[in-house]
Amino acid sequence: MSKEVIGKYIAILGLLLFWAFPLGVADAFYPMYSSFQDISLFGTNEPKINSEEISMLESMVVGFGIFMLGLMFLLVSVIGLNYRTNWLFWTLLTYSILLLFLIPVGTFLGLLGLIMLSLNRKKFGSDVHVT
Repeated sequence: MSKEVIGKYIAILGLLLFWAFPLGVADAFYPMYSSFQDISLFGTNEPKINSEEISMLESMVVGFGIFMLGLMFLLVSVIGLNYRTNWLFWTLLTYSILLLFLIPVGTFLGLLGLIMLSLNRKKFGSDVHVT
């Protein structure tokens, strides 16, 4: 297989693994949101928290770990294999904008992604060939 094909598959795998962090955050905050709804609905100020809600940070930590693995795959594809196409640039740009809303870690990672993409936007494109 050529370097371009390997870079494409590794980039797609990295982008798929990127979604683990937002999904982990959503999985962690959904039980917490329902607990706050129960507290405000019944007004007891004594929430009954079960063990699932106590261990809600596990999904965030696992999601962040899988996100980092996806980031490593993407760095290998973009830097190591020099795979830089237009669709990858626009996908990373969209994902960085979406990460801005996951305060505080996602905001930091989203800003970092936007800065890196804006500094290297000329390196992405259809006229850039893998060597």
